[in-house]
Amino acid sequence: MRLELLDNGVDSMKFGLEFYNKYLDLEDKYSLWNPGYLKMAVISFHNALELFSKKLLSSENELLIYRDLSNETLLNLLHHKKKIEKDIPLDWYVISDQVNILTIDYIECIKRLSIIFNLSKAQYKTLESMGNLRNKVTHFGLNKLIDFHEILVVTNEALELIAGFFYKNLKSAEKKGHPLDVVYDELINTLEKAEVEEVEAWETFYADNFEKINEIFDSLNENEQFKTELLTKGYTFNVEFGPYSHSSTIILKLINDKGETHVELASVNKPRLNSTIFADCTSSGPIYFVIDHQKMLEDPDNKKCCYIYHEPEEYEEYEFENEKFWEKDSQKSIKKSYGAHFDKEQLTRILIGIPSH
Repeated sequence: MRLELLDNGVDSMKFGLEFYNKYLDLEDKYSLWNPGYLKMAVISFHNALELFSKKLLSSENELLIYRDLSNETLLNLLHHKKKIEKDIPLDWYVISDQVNILTIDYIECIKRLSIIFNLSKAQYKTLESMGNLRNKVTHFGLNKLIDFHEILVVTNEALELIAGFFYKNLKSAEKKGHPLDVVYDELINTLEKAEVEEVEAWETFYADNFEKINEIFDSLNENEQFKTELLTKGYTFNVEFGPYSHSSTIILKLINDKGETHVELASVNKPRLNSTIFADCTSSGPIYFVIDHQKMLEDPDNKKCCYIYHEPEEYEEYEFENEKFWEKDSQKSIKKSYGAHFDKEQLTRILIGIPSH
């Protein structure tokens, strides 16, 4: 039996999905006793990423996955392959002969992959983060109070990359169907379940932040000055919250004198950026302000945990953005946003400043 790069990667995916689903199905994922399902899922998925990456490199040029191109054994194998069996992949020789020829490590592998396949910064960061995560859980373990939502974020990004980039680029030489089809449906189903868990774990981690934010929004109902100012602009308002005091779901509607919704300001949570964007409910916003939860948690009095736009900013498909673009907008020569502390007074200023139609 011979396990080739792609076959080996698919096997790792199967193991990873099995462990990940066992973790996701645990009733208490954060108890002191944990069977290590999440750790094993991370290790398996990382191994699959490395093997899939090396397969793509090898398909471009067989030599791209080897560390030392001056290795005499490697050169002799190339000579033998050229002279006798040109059509047999070089890695078959390496596997069957069990020779001591080292392939490149994971970091070098993803660097070469990034250049040759023109990966985006976000795609490369996902591969890099998965390598760091694998090293962390292997050598240092998991901090049950801190790490879980971060692990879910990175792991789910890796699964999205496999379902997207790798599925698109990995092809079967024998044209007997796609090599990842044996795991693809389970991959998608697992990812859907894991993304729900990711948001819940993230929301729980930042529960104190969300309790404060909910309290600030709720305080509008008792703010008579705010209500009066809003009425002078021709609006009333309504605030809807999720089922818990720390819920990350907040929707505020400004309603005109005809009973029509003028603005529907909703929370759009970005666990991967530890932020909540408050925007109108379309694919392009507009965006009114953003709360950086990490800054808010580290320092409750942080003067720049909230980024407010001078004018509501249209941003196409902002929900899929993987960088904190609001920080960049605050650093431009003509600043579109500015950092501020988030409190009751700041929220009323934002809402009173919303343009009338």
